[in-house]
Amino acid sequence: MTSPVLWNPGQSRWSIPVLLLYFSPLLLMQGCCHAAPSGPESDSCSTLVQSRFFGYFLSSSVFPTMPCSWTLQNPDPRRYTVFIKITKPTEVCVPSQLRIFQYESFLETTRTYLGMESFDEVVRLCDSSAPVAFLEAGKQFLQMRKGPPRVGTAILDGNRDFKTEYLVVGKRNPSMAACQMLCQWLEDCLTSSTSNRPCGIMQTPCLCWEPPPQLSQGDSCYHNGVYLENCLPSVKEGGKNVEINGE
Repeated sequence: MTSPVLWNPGQSRWSIPVLLLYFSPLLLMQGCCHAAPSGPESDSCSTLVQSRFFGYFLSSSVFPTMPCSWTLQNPDPRRYTVFIKITKPTEVCVPSQLRIFQYESFLETTRTYLGMESFDEVVRLCDSSAPVAFLEAGKQFLQMRKGPPRVGTAILDGNRDFKTEYLVVGKRNPSMAACQMLCQWLEDCLTSSTSNRPCGIMQTPCLCWEPPPQLSQGDSCYHNGVYLENCLPSVKEGGKNVEINGE
């Protein structure tokens, strides 16, 4: 049973410093590193991110030249889901220059992506009507690849930088901090979605917006907005509270 986190849009949200303090031990794990490309990109411009559960980057720092790729590896697709938030360029955008997709693996011998699924239509980087795009990925790898513009495409001066944030959330017992951020993303995603541009987040392991039931203060299975797994409420036995835990 997943332990949901309850969140009310009217309540105050956690500040970024609090989230960073929470995630800092995770960020100290094996993190961002340069590696051989997971695809037909240059060895000198390929970034592989492993064992990180939260982070962000600006496109100018990850894609300094072309072609370049940025790849995020899901530590275990059976246990985790990747969520992405992309804040689009505010001034200049070159269509079809950035591709984003998920896949299971890459065969070097045949230069083939296995289980490839494109997110280009979900992100629509140059669609200014939606300044932010969200998506959900459940496969082993998620990759952004920036290539040269098409022949004949004019290169305009201006700020074409965009920001990418990523969040890796457990499918069972997600952390409160992760759910706090993910519920905010989901709210923003649903607010900006239309029939022609649906929200890219299909489902979450967090329970957002549903008000908590009325529980007594002594209920031992409800703590800080989270229902504890494999737990039954405490009962009184012989005048004393005795906790009974399920197997």
